Amino acid sequence: MNMKALSLWVMLCLAITKSLATSRHCMFPAIFNFGDSNSDTGGLSAAFRQPGPPRGESYFHHPAGRYCDGRLIIDFLDHIWHQEHFWAS
Repeated sequence: MNMKALSLWVMLCLAITKSLATSRHCMFPAIFNFGDSNSDTGGLSAAFRQPGPPRGESYFHHPAGRYCDGRLIIDFLDHIWHQEHFWAS
């Protein structure tokens, strides 16, 4: 990497860091989880159609519109951080 590109990269990183440091409050009630069916919270069924059985029937004892059956790791993290439960959106 030449010196000009490196300098531009460093300045860009500093500008981003500065803008993040000046933001005081970030009250965005969301958890971003990039994964596969191990983290399915119903987004696929919201986009297409309801899945076949079991449809998450053991998730609080009623169908939840998920492809998985039961709670996931992201649900337990959600519980620890006192967020709302994830539903299909």
